[in-house]
Amino acid sequence: MDTKTYPVNISILLSTVGHPHCRISLGEQVQDVHLRKLAWINFQVEGCGPMQLNIEHYGKRDSDPTTAVVIEKITFNEITSPKFVWAGVYRPNYPQHMTGAIELPANNYLGWNGVWTLDFDLPIYTWIHKVENLGWIYD
Repeated sequence: MDTKTYPVNISILLSTVGHPHCRISLGEQVQDVHLRKLAWINFQVEGCGPMQLNIEHYGKRDSDPTTAVVIEKITFNEITSPKFVWAGVYRPNYPQHMTGAIELPANNYLGWNGVWTLDFDLPIYTWIHKVENLGWIYD
């Protein structure tokens, strides 16, 4: 069993439609943000094994069509790829009078209250290798 820990710097670039509220969490770290413009959210973690990044859009009224959170970019140790955002899954909380897909994979537009989740593993370079489909890798 690997007991070594691996550090990683994570940056998330969010843009807005309107002025949404969102809560970004990674492990025990939580940041509440009232977005007013393009914003970088940064985390530093160290560990080994599975991690989960959550971006929760909350506080939107069902009657409000003008508020959304857009996940523009995610970087791991200054490495970025659109596939990092596409690897996440959005689970919207639809208003009572609406129905829709329970999970929306490869979605970066959080138009309803709900949570976008990205599961990844540390060491991050192994996870990036798999997401980018760069070929064989020893696990």
